[in-house]
Amino acid sequence: MRWVIVAVVCIACSHDRPPAASGTTTPDPWAAPASPTATADDPPGITEVHTLAEKACPRVARPYFYRVERAGHVSYFLGTRHIGVPLSKFPSHIRRELRAAKLVVFETPPDDDDDNVSLEDPARGSLSAQLGPELWARYRALVGSVTADALEHARPSAAMIMLIALYEDKLAMLDVEVEQMVRNANIPTAGLETHQFQDQLIEELMDIRMLRASLKGTRDRAALAKESTDDLAEYCAGTDEQAGTDPENRKELRAGGYSDADIDRLDDKLVFARNRDWIPKLEVLLDKGGVVVVVGADHLIGKRGVIALLAARGWKTTRVTQP
Repeated sequence: MRWVIVAVVCIACSHDRPPAASGTTTPDPWAAPASPTATADDPPGITEVHTLAEKACPRVARPYFYRVERAGHVSYFLGTRHIGVPLSKFPSHIRRELRAAKLVVFETPPDDDDDNVSLEDPARGSLSAQLGPELWARYRALVGSVTADALEHARPSAAMIMLIALYEDKLAMLDVEVEQMVRNANIPTAGLETHQFQDQLIEELMDIRMLRASLKGTRDRAALAKESTDDLAEYCAGTDEQAGTDPENRKELRAGGYSDADIDRLDDKLVFARNRDWIPKLEVLLDKGGVVVVVGADHLIGKRGVIALLAARGWKTTRVTQP
C-alpha cells in the first residue's frame, strides 16, 4: 500500500473532513466550489472518482480480518482503509461480528472530537511562498486553481491530504460507517489514542518538506489516479503483507531529499511505534473477549504488525477470509 495513505487514514479517522479555519470564510477544500462551466482545471468530481473506485474494487474479496484467542477469550481485528471503500463491500460475516461485539475499539474514541484544529497557520506564510513558483504551479495544476486558492494559506498537511485524496471516493468512509452501525446498536466503544495525538503527528511529519517531495515525484493527475486505484485494488484483493513505505514511494522520497534513515523514522512514527504502544492497551481489553478492533490495515500486517506482536505474546491468531 502507499505509505502516505496511512497519514490520510489518521485524518479521515479523526475527522470526517479537514476542519475549516476558525473565524475565517476559507472554503472547505473537500467541497471546493466547481466552476459554473466545467473545465480541465476542475478537480475530479464525485461521479468520476466513485466510478474509478467501483472498477478498482467491486467487492472486498479477502479482507484484513483476524480472529485472536487466548485462554478461551475470542476477539476480532478488522484492518480498514478508512476512505474509498464502504462497509457494504465486505463479507457479511464481518458485519455480523461487529453487531455481536461487546466492545468495538477504534484508533481514536468516536466521541473524542477535536474541533479546535485550524486549517490555517499564519505564522508559516503562504504555501505559494514556501513552495516557490514552480512547485506551486504544479500543485495548482494537480488539484485545480479553485482548490489551490482555498488552500494557499493552509497548513502543508491539509494541502498534502487534498493532493493524496484527489482520486479517493470521499463519500465512502469506512470507519464512519462502522461507528454509526455500533452506535445504532448501542455497543460500547473505545479508542487507543487521541485525536490530538494524531493531529500533532500529522503536523510533524506531513510538513512542507514532504509536500515538496510529493510534488516533485508526481507527474500529473493520471499518476495520482493510478496510485489511488492501484492501492484500493490491492487492499480489496487483500494481497499486501508489508507495512510501511513501499519501494516506489521510497524512491520518490529519496528523490525529494529524504535519506533511508529519514524514511525509516517516518515509518516507525506513523506505524510501528504506535503498534508497540497499542499492545498493552489491547491486551487488557482482549483478555475479556468479545471485542472487535477496527484500525488501519497497515497496523495489522507484517512482522512488526499488531497481529504478529500479539502472536509473540501467546495469542492464537488466524486470518478469517470466509464465514
